[in-house]
Order: sequence, then C-alpha cells, then structure tokens
Amino acid sequence: MRSLLLLPALLLGSALAAPVTYRVAPLDHVNIVTAENETDIENFTAVTSKVSGTVIFDPAARTGSADLTVNGASLSTGVPLRDEHMRSADWFNFDKMPAITFKSTRVQYVSGDNYRVTGTLTMNGVTRTVISTARVKLTPANDVTRASGIAGDALAVSVAFNVKLSDFGVKHMAVQAGRVKDTLPVTIKLIASNR
Repeated sequence: MRSLLLLPALLLGSALAAPVTYRVAPLDHVNIVTAENETDIENFTAVTSKVSGTVIFDPAARTGSADLTVNGASLSTGVPLRDEHMRSADWFNFDKMPAITFKSTRVQYVSGDNYRVTGTLTMNGVTRTVISTARVKLTPANDVTRASGIAGDALAVSVAFNVKLSDFGVKHMAVQAGRVKDTLPVTIKLIASNR
C-alpha cells in the first residue's frame, strides 16, 4: 500500500525533471556579448546585444545544451573606422559571413550554478572546439521578470571562453605587431525564456 502512495510522487518528480527549451529573449537591454583586447599598445572592448538561439535546460538533472548565434557584423568598439576594418575580409569577414555560432557538445555540472561546457564555435567559415565555463540560473516568472519584458521563466546564462584569432583565419599584421592579441576573452551573457 505504501508503494502505491509513493507512485504519484515519483511520477510527479519525473515530470518536473523534464528538459525545457528556452529561447533567447529578443531584448537588447538584457543580452550582451563582449570580446576584449588588452595590449600595451591598444585596448578596446567589442560589444553587441544581437544574440539569438535556444538553451535546453533540466534543473533537476543539471543537464542541458545550447545553440546560439551572434551577429558579428553588429559588434561595436566605439570607433566606426575600427568596426569597419573588423568586418572586412582582412579581419573577421563579417561583411560576408556575419554569423558566429556556438553549439554545445557536452555539458558537465561543476557546483552551484556552474558548468563546464564543451562546444563548437564557427566563425569566418571555420569551426573549432572551445571549452568554456558557464553560469546558469533559473528564475521562475514573477513581477520583476515580467516588468523586464520576460514573458515566462527567466534563464540567465553567462558563458566565457577564449578565442584564438589565428585559428579562425585572422592573420592581420596588427596581431603580429602586438596591437591586437591573438587570443581574446569572449563573454556571452543572455536571458532566455520558456514563453
């Protein structure tokens, strides 16, 4: 008899553990992608809010996946001429191939809200494996999330990894001269919603 009473609880627990698909909220004020350059000669941060895609997350099983796209042509450093150069074929070729895609291939839970994520990064027609650290935090829908323009539950995702420019066909003399680092830290911070 006791096992029969436990059955509904077990069924409910397994229903709650199902993976949920979250879509990146199309809100410029909550999403940000940055790539930072810091050298002895030139410092700048390239920024955009143009990120889209989906994150699948199961908070009970602590598993998930991500399929994200950043519009590289929208990256801005605050200097229009430098931005124009970055979009050219000499640099990232964003004028012809603006999409930067990240697709996870493995997600490992670490602790708290922290995960280790392995995935593929595609840019300038080149795909490479990257390993990143990620923070994932789920907030059930409430007055604050709704006031921010988020319709359903809010999934905050922050992913950080390093991009080696030469791996993606960037061989500009500014990299060789030390004005721009060959390896840039990149961070993607976004809010996704299940509605």
